[in-house]
Amino acid sequence: MIESVDTDVLVIGGGAAGTNAALKAADKGARVAVVVKGLMGKSGCSIFASHLPYHDTSTEQKGHDRLRYSVRYYNHYLTDQDYCLRMGKYMRTEFFPDLEKLGVYWRRGEDGRLMATATRTPTIVSHKQGASGVIIMDKRRRAILGRGIPVHEECAATGLLQDGGQGGGRIVGATLLDLKSGRFFAVRAKAVVLATGHSDYLATRSTGTREQSADGIAMALRAGAETANLEIQWWHISDVLEPRSWMRYHLYPNPLLGTEETSRLYNQAGEMFYEQRTHSPASSAPYVEQIRRLAREVMAGKARWDGGYWSGYDHIPAETIMAYQHQAKIWGKLGLDVGKDRIECGITMHMRQGGIDVDTQRMTTSLPGLYLAGGIGSHYLGGVGPVSYDGKVAGEAAAEEALGRPDAPLPAGAVADEEKRVFGFLQAGPAGPDAVRPIAAKLRIREIMWELGYVKNEAKLNAALDGLLQVRAEMVPRFRLESASRAWNTGWQDALDVAAMLDACEATVRSGLLRKESRGPFFRDDYPFVDNETWLCKTLLRREGGEWRSRTAPIPTPHLKPEKLREPFFDADY
Repeated sequence: MIESVDTDVLVIGGGAAGTNAALKAADKGARVAVVVKGLMGKSGCSIFASHLPYHDTSTEQKGHDRLRYSVRYYNHYLTDQDYCLRMGKYMRTEFFPDLEKLGVYWRRGEDGRLMATATRTPTIVSHKQGASGVIIMDKRRRAILGRGIPVHEECAATGLLQDGGQGGGRIVGATLLDLKSGRFFAVRAKAVVLATGHSDYLATRSTGTREQSADGIAMALRAGAETANLEIQWWHISDVLEPRSWMRYHLYPNPLLGTEETSRLYNQAGEMFYEQRTHSPASSAPYVEQIRRLAREVMAGKARWDGGYWSGYDHIPAETIMAYQHQAKIWGKLGLDVGKDRIECGITMHMRQGGIDVDTQRMTTSLPGLYLAGGIGSHYLGGVGPVSYDGKVAGEAAAEEALGRPDAPLPAGAVADEEKRVFGFLQAGPAGPDAVRPIAAKLRIREIMWELGYVKNEAKLNAALDGLLQVRAEMVPRFRLESASRAWNTGWQDALDVAAMLDACEATVRSGLLRKESRGPFFRDDYPFVDNETWLCKTLLRREGGEWRSRTAPIPTPHLKPEKLREPFFDADY
């Protein structure tokens, strides 16, 4: 008999979305439990948040600029525009005051108004070097622990439980594997909030951390949920190339605190090819335009995807950078001078704008009882403020549903099936020609997604799909671990990660084959144009009985429409 615990609302994920969902559900009077694969508030993406957007609508022009930024430059028109307006209002009226109550300090003027940067898209920070995420998540962590909300840290959710069996019925909980002890148990819940984030370690170079292996997408897919726009995958281009362990260290291209300047990017001839303040002043997250310009340098033989170009702040006084940019400290660690030198960069897979399809009114999915919060959804790219709004909506809606429902029986058959799947990977054996260590499959998946890269076409997408199917067919059945221990068995965790990564990556590649255009960070050189007439839509996928089903759904544009129905990809600014 598998051990089980009961709660009203189970939150899976411990970043900005998950922690706010937990707090808001508890505010409604619901019993809440949180499960985090890493450490709550200390792993994942949220701690890397720097500047937080301030949705200023004090003038018509400012309101238009902010909506245009959210819709055009941040989400490439693949977003719910009314959601953007609701989220912006939340950030103006609730987000910053909520965090002040938890002890986060924001600068305010004598009139009490928040002091934002004087740019076209104003931002606010809680630290003079922009490191807002660390402070915010520390306060949220303290709030949850202080309220006695149960938190299962370093504990992986392995599967969603449905009262109608796999692929049907209401979500009534999840199965969990405690990575520290190997304890496998179930949580029975009246509602589940999935908040596993928008960034995963799915390519050789990636900003995702070790524990981020697309578990949320894989669990939802296995339960029968639809994905939307998974192919819309962002990239960083100004991350440190060497040492490789620093590949997540980002040389901030956005407007810099303490100055009106922004970093610059240079090709191997020393020619500047990108500066945010010059080339995309209306966007405070210019990563899409950056990689588009880098692509031109690569095509001209003046840079590579894995180096041959540099980023630097050497046009800005060194004392300003040292005072206002924490990134400046790495120059010294590499024996460089931030006032004179530049650092070689390489691209890394970063945030994903696609995810599980969601109704943004209440953050519901096509699966009853399952709510989404944050980047795991397909409606908005992310950011601490927007995902906190999602957490509020999902947490409150989940609590309202849970408090109005009786307990449902735990589906013993589904628990047993998941136990069999999870423990099926716990097989140890010596290394040999017939044995595969799970880490080898993990590295191969990342290699396949890296080779697919930024420039895609039908041949490359099909090659990636073939490669993933080969890993599934030829490597996974031969998995053998070095140890059969249940405690801190990283090989066992790698095997479970591989299963999730294969599901998510296969869905991503299939979604890319569906979209026959280029848009935002998604570039197909066999369809090198933005097609708003045909492809201003969601590409939706789900798996049913082992078969993939696809469809498209138009995205309304009630407030802001693209200026052109069709234009060459490299001419568009979004």
